[in-house]
Amino acid sequence: MLHPTRNWLLLAAIAISLAACSDSSQTATNTPSSPGASPAASPVSASGEKAAPAASVAIPGVKNISELTLKTPSGTTQSGFFDAVNDTNVTKHNVAKTAPIKLAGWAILPDKGKPADRVIITLADNKTVLAVVPVNLPRPDVAKTLKNPAYQTAGWNATVNASTLPAGKSVLKAWAYDSATKEATQLGRTHEITVTE
Repeated sequence: MLHPTRNWLLLAAIAISLAACSDSSQTATNTPSSPGASPAASPVSASGEKAAPAASVAIPGVKNISELTLKTPSGTTQSGFFDAVNDTNVTKHNVAKTAPIKLAGWAILPDKGKPADRVIITLADNKTVLAVVPVNLPRPDVAKTLKNPAYQTAGWNATVNASTLPAGKSVLKAWAYDSATKEATQLGRTHEITVTE
C-alpha cells in the first residue's frame, strides 16, 4: 500500500498529464464571422495556480507565463489584431456573469511569414492566462492585405466564461505566440470587460 502523500502526488501527476494531452488535441472549427466555441478555460496565474476550478490552460513549451518573453510590437510591424468580443469591435463590453465571452482576431509571426503557433489571452496584468487557442481559421482578408498566402489561416477565436473573470472591470489582451522562441507579441487592441450580475 502506498503512503497517502505518494497517492496524492501520483494523482496530481496523472491529472497534469491528462490536462496537457487534452489541451493539445483541441482545435477550433468556427469561422471568424461567427466566433464561438473554443474550449472555455479557467485562468492560470504566473505561479501556475488556477484561479478557478476547471480545465487547465497550457502554453506549449512552458509551465507558466513567467517563462515567456512578452513583447510589444516594434515599429510598424504588426503581429495581428484582437478584432472582436461577442461579435462586436467596440472596445468596452458589459457581460452577464453567466454568459460566455466570445473573442476573435488574427495573429501572425511576421519574421517567419506564417500564422502564430497559438494565441494567448491574458488579463492586463500579463500574469493571468485565460485561454490558449490555435491559430487556424480562414482569414483571406489578412493574406490579401499583407500579400502573403501563408496567412490564409491566421484567424483565431476563443470562448471564456465571464464567471472566471475578477469582479468589476477587466482588460483582456491577446498575444501571438512563437513556441520556438517562447516569445509572445501583443496583438493590436485590448478589450475592457465589465461583468454584471
